Amino acid sequence: MRGLSPHAIGDAVCTVLPFPTVRRVGKIRRTVEVLSDRTGKGGNQYWKQVIAGMRTQMVSAGLADEVIDQELRAFADEVFGRIRNYRQPETNGAA
Repeated sequence: MRGLSPHAIGDAVCTVLPFPTVRRVGKIRRTVEVLSDRTGKGGNQYWKQVIAGMRTQMVSAGLADEVIDQELRAFADEVFGRIRNYRQPETNGAA
């Protein structure tokens, strides 16, 4: 299973299953909304805060570095994909 990070606690082993970042719809929408309103330094600073916060949460949850990187890339792909769609003007079928 992908994304599993086993951790030993005494004799027991537990496995942390991450909630996929691409399913965090509220976080994605909010991030898109803020980044769409901010440009330059302000947008970059906000993005760094979002990613740093998410990374900290995942590290605290015990996820492996490669899983964290994969999840953050997936989150970024989703956010910036939505921003591209958000900024494209509607053509209403006109070519």
